[in-house]
Amino acid sequence: MVVKIVAVAVVALALELIGAVPVRAQAGNPANPADAINNPHPAMPWAPGRRVDYGQAIRYIEVPAQYLVIMVPVRLPDGVPPRSEPQVQTIPGYYITETTTGYWYPERWTIQQLNIGGFQWARLPQEFFRK
Repeated sequence: MVVKIVAVAVVALALELIGAVPVRAQAGNPANPADAINNPHPAMPWAPGRRVDYGQAIRYIEVPAQYLVIMVPVRLPDGVPPRSEPQVQTIPGYYITETTTGYWYPERWTIQQLNIGGFQWARLPQEFFRK
């Protein structure tokens, strides 16, 4: 019985302490809801919850140009057996920015293989990967 009373007292004390947590100051201007600069809509890029901390730039990592040999089918007249010829393509190089919080990859080009003998240039978007 005594243990039950002590347990109830500990739980009640914990609930009181949790309820006594100070309220954080609100961001923005709650007195003027029409103030769109200090009270941004949550979908706006400058809204507090949407900001991403990219950190400070530490160094730039060079990714050199890559040379790729592609076997491309050659168009031939009817009756001639099909054949392919090698074609050299150059994928341009770029620089990765290492920051204090991650790695920033710029928009860049690459070659994707669609199917056998089918290739296509593709633009990769900017990306940020956390450390």
